[in-house]
Amino acid sequence: MLRNIRTSLLPWFALLAITPALGQFYNGSQQEFGKNRIQHEEFLWQYYRFDRLETYFYKGGRDLARYVSLSGHKHLKDLEKQLDIALDERVQFVVYNSLSDFRQSNIGITGDEQYNIGGVTRIVGTKVFVYFEGDHARLDQQVRSGVAQVMLDQMMFGGNWREVLKNSTLMNLPEWYTKGLVAHVSGPMDAMQASRLRDGILAGRFDRFNRLEGEDAVLMGQAIWSYVADVYGQSVIPNILYMTRVSRNVESGFMYVLGVPLKNLAIDCLGHYKDRFNKEEQMREAVVLEELPIRHRKRTTWSQFKLSPNGRYAAWVTNELGQYKVFVRDLSEQRTWRIAKGEKKLNRIVDRSYPVLAWHPGSRALSFAVERKGELYLKTYTLDDRKTSVRPVFMLEKLLSMSYSPDGQNMVFSAVREGRTDLYLYYLFGNRQEQLPNDQFDDLEPAFTLDGRGILFASDRMDDTLRSQPANADVALVNGHKDIFLYDLAGRSSLVRRLTSTSYADESAPMPLDSMAFTYLGDASGLRDRYRVRYDSVVSHVDTTIHYRYFAVNDRITRGRRSVLEHDVHARTGRLAELVFENGRYHLRMGRTTPGTDGLGETSPTDARPDRREPLSDQNDPLDQVVKVAPRVPRPVGEPVNVDNYQFSDESAPPPARPLEALPQTIATNPTTAAPGDTLADRPLVFPEQRNYHVNFATDAVLTQVDNSYNAAFYQPFTGAQNLNPGLSGMIQMGISDLFEDHKIIGGFRLALDLNNNDYFLTYINLKRRLDKRFTVQRQTLQGVSRFGVVKVQTHLANYQVSWPFSELASVRASLLYRHDRYVLQSTDLLSLQEPNFYDQMAGGKLEYVYDSSVPRGLNLYTGWKFKVFGEYYIQPDEGNSDMQVLGLDARHSLRIHRDLVLVNRLAGATSLGSRRIIHFLGGVDNWLFPRVDNSIPIDFEQNYFYQSNATPMRGFYFNARNGTSFGVLNTEIRWPIFRYLVNRPMRSDFLQNFQIVAFGDLGVAWTGPDPYSEENTFNQQVIDSNPLLITIKNQREPIVGSYGAGVRARLLGYFVRADWGWGVDDGRVLDPVFHLSLSLDI
Repeated sequence: MLRNIRTSLLPWFALLAITPALGQFYNGSQQEFGKNRIQHEEFLWQYYRFDRLETYFYKGGRDLARYVSLSGHKHLKDLEKQLDIALDERVQFVVYNSLSDFRQSNIGITGDEQYNIGGVTRIVGTKVFVYFEGDHARLDQQVRSGVAQVMLDQMMFGGNWREVLKNSTLMNLPEWYTKGLVAHVSGPMDAMQASRLRDGILAGRFDRFNRLEGEDAVLMGQAIWSYVADVYGQSVIPNILYMTRVSRNVESGFMYVLGVPLKNLAIDCLGHYKDRFNKEEQMREAVVLEELPIRHRKRTTWSQFKLSPNGRYAAWVTNELGQYKVFVRDLSEQRTWRIAKGEKKLNRIVDRSYPVLAWHPGSRALSFAVERKGELYLKTYTLDDRKTSVRPVFMLEKLLSMSYSPDGQNMVFSAVREGRTDLYLYYLFGNRQEQLPNDQFDDLEPAFTLDGRGILFASDRMDDTLRSQPANADVALVNGHKDIFLYDLAGRSSLVRRLTSTSYADESAPMPLDSMAFTYLGDASGLRDRYRVRYDSVVSHVDTTIHYRYFAVNDRITRGRRSVLEHDVHARTGRLAELVFENGRYHLRMGRTTPGTDGLGETSPTDARPDRREPLSDQNDPLDQVVKVAPRVPRPVGEPVNVDNYQFSDESAPPPARPLEALPQTIATNPTTAAPGDTLADRPLVFPEQRNYHVNFATDAVLTQVDNSYNAAFYQPFTGAQNLNPGLSGMIQMGISDLFEDHKIIGGFRLALDLNNNDYFLTYINLKRRLDKRFTVQRQTLQGVSRFGVVKVQTHLANYQVSWPFSELASVRASLLYRHDRYVLQSTDLLSLQEPNFYDQMAGGKLEYVYDSSVPRGLNLYTGWKFKVFGEYYIQPDEGNSDMQVLGLDARHSLRIHRDLVLVNRLAGATSLGSRRIIHFLGGVDNWLFPRVDNSIPIDFEQNYFYQSNATPMRGFYFNARNGTSFGVLNTEIRWPIFRYLVNRPMRSDFLQNFQIVAFGDLGVAWTGPDPYSEENTFNQQVIDSNPLLITIKNQREPIVGSYGAGVRARLLGYFVRADWGWGVDDGRVLDPVFHLSLSLDI
């Protein structure tokens, strides 16, 4: 049977013998791949130290750090009371100015590829990493979520590494439990999250609770915790957490406290929300609009849906795992094409804030802003020639939204600079911008009025006065709710018109309908609907001038069943567009506005209700040309102006102020007066002096595990296949890192039960800059039986590696190595006692190319590519004519078939050249607990073997099913997490959650000579030395072996345990099954 595939496999194995590769087979298939973080800036960190927290920041982040400090103190106090816990250690907030900066950090990089996961404990401590997205309300929510996560970790796992090590071994909390609880205590859902939850529950997608992942899992988890708080009271949550920790079981925590099994609780929760949402649906209506027939991919998000002003073209942005694409569609010809693509698909925090789109008023050009290496670029795609021009945008850190002026000569940006989100007028001619407001309030989503003389925008500002605040001004917490304002661009007025005033809701995305009417999105109803505001005035009183009282009339004009995520309105052409998420997918909808309703005609008669009038100001409005302002008496010349306590002419005298000496030096908020005995009242926060950060290490990882593999940084000395494993060993390893995880030190040792095979090692990793560096020293002792007797080898090794990332997926790595071996023949008789020790040394280097686009989908489950190709060259420093070269590759690909059912394929191989060779023993699996060796396959000692390696997996065979200087393996597996696949409800057992059934097939060969079928392959001949005759017998056995079988996988006591039954096929004959029990993740 295997002879028939000889022709098809031979080119592959021949390729392995000539292709340079990376990824050394020091421990079978246990290769190190991994993604990269690319640093293109160097941050000089400073920090504030308070009694309860520390806040770290760098250039341009001073205001953000102060805001985070205020927010941190507030939420620490509140969450300690809510969760009934007191933190003893300081919480460390690390503040990044943007997500782009945060993505340069090394946070979360483990530094190695873990195959045996048993006993691995990550110490998170009290670090909270936050980044500014342009909205202080979101930053405040990040701070609260981070504090909640720290408290949850402390409650469930303990405060130091010893407690974490004890509690994390037997307790694994699902994502919906932890992230859902953090989301619950972080605050109520916003309108978009509430709409998505409503859609998932009513559509039945959330009925299959156990199959939810990502954002849906967090939403459903938050819904369950909110249901528990509503029905049983918020106070039961700390008790549930405590009982979960004591019992180390999620379901027991709910059962002991609530008396309800988790399964019933989930059913009751779903029933509660279904009843509630069904009743609310009856009060809403389906909006009938034309929908673009666009195919939708499940993991893709849609945004920036924009219509061209003439209504002929539409544009939008898709994002899948961080990779964005910009599309344009010709609505008249029904054609769609892609105009831009950027970033890579990665399992990381996705930045969906760019690209930002804006159509030119002429409808023949589309501008979009992108980020690259922390810099902003404005690109413009022209429809006439289908070319894209690029210009850099200077002095800004992030661009959140933009809009063209009616004449197309200018643009208005909502952009971030030094922790502030303000409006900027961008001049296309000259490539420069003018900052309009300059304060600490967030000014978002600007749009020009129809005449171009004003700018509509959303903001969290408290009043209608624009105050210029210097960069070192005091910072205050704001309520975070957004209202709609109108800025007088023509007059550059210091006053703005307030068009909405709601302290309980957010308004966003304002757009003009005519000179006095505007539309926006608001969430006052719980979902995001479209509103219309009409600005009007009445005569207030008349004296020497006419005084007007201005007010706004607000109507809700849509009552859709789902939130409107985005909208785009062109009043001049009477067109509108909206983006909605409904029935599990995004919908791009378009329609026309109707005259007589101020531009929007989606209001049905049932929508009519009394107008909501919001008085805005009794003062003269600078935008109204009718109002005449009475002359003011000038201030006497020479009279000083008190800018800290300025009194307007129409204001009454304020009460006497406190002396300045009585105030703290730095007031960060407007403090409320503390009541007697009220220790929880807000008090002014005095900021200490800024300190410079110096590297300081803390424990971040501990490993204590049982293992049966070498902790190898090089090949093992040639002592025979029986020594491919060191024997059952105990491994202890500890890692420390600095606050930013730029510097890591990892040390440990491995002791075998017989104390003969031991390892000691120490590694230093420097990831601070783009060029990553690693230095390792190791001492290894192993003892084995060779043809010369019992040999003990003592090895001292030093390895220096550098890695240069081309991208987050690809890198080239280079290493220099020095190795010194001492061979001691153990004295078993007088002859061996007299044998002198033998010393050997090797020096050389290796070069590797690594590509890793894999996306994890669960334990032992991933999708995507892992690829490595490498070359090694070594010589003996004291013998220049002795050398060794190694070439190899390892390519792996995992394909998702359906849900969590995946197909994994692997092609790997290597060859050794030179005067010294490596013998590759084919057969068995990695980390085999009870390995066996096939001694029937001879070894060609004329090949001058000095080192050995195991070629795995080759299930259905013992070690040494084949051997030689070269090897190649082809592996195929289907992995099926059966319980997670079939069960819809939350599972209480981590064992069942990660239980997998595996079907596999393996092909492999090891050979000497140019190819497996060459006459030089010693496997194809047998030499009998019978003096005086030397007999050579050539056989016709098939050098390639195969196997098939099945196995099970599960996490047990923290270890990933594999049990495989494989039937080997050797020379066309099916062998008896071989059982493999091992502790390792699969390929």
